[in-house]
Amino acid sequence: MFGLQFPVASGRCTRGAFMTLLNVKENLQKKLGCQFILVIDTEGLKALELASLEGSYEHDNELATLVVGLSDVTIVNIAMENTSEMKDILQIVVHAFLRMKEIGKRPNCQFVHQNVSDVSAHEKNMRDRKKLLEQLNEMTKVAAEMERKSEIKTFSDVMDYNLEKDNWYIPGLWLGVPPMAPVN
Repeated sequence: MFGLQFPVASGRCTRGAFMTLLNVKENLQKKLGCQFILVIDTEGLKALELASLEGSYEHDNELATLVVGLSDVTIVNIAMENTSEMKDILQIVVHAFLRMKEIGKRPNCQFVHQNVSDVSAHEKNMRDRKKLLEQLNEMTKVAAEMERKSEIKTFSDVMDYNLEKDNWYIPGLWLGVPPMAPVN
């Protein structure tokens, strides 16, 4: 997304967390209000390589809390069709957001939906966003119970979330089947 190459384990996933400081071009510094952007890339939550390890759920919760705590913007990359796996990831992320709310920080979260075939299909995408919000609300209830925060019932109790502005749809990078496919 940012044109960076972080090391990966087994060709699939970053292992741990990597950070890179990027210079912001002069013409964008005033608009963004900063001279640098710190990009933090972490291993995927619920990574297949780590799922069998004892304590992987706690590791994922700690990693998500660290990244959300350090970030002004958290980008959740949704690129999978497996909804049960997505629910697990969303629950871990919601735990991190709940912890930030405890300390008075309300982070900005953007959801990036990858490999969407028709990014212009606004009605279908709106349906998907509403379904995502339902899942976020469901995961927020579960996480709030686990964190003993009975006053929190919906995702909007944890953060400001806008169905229109906080979701991004990105078509597939390749036209056809890699490795010989041209870039879209």
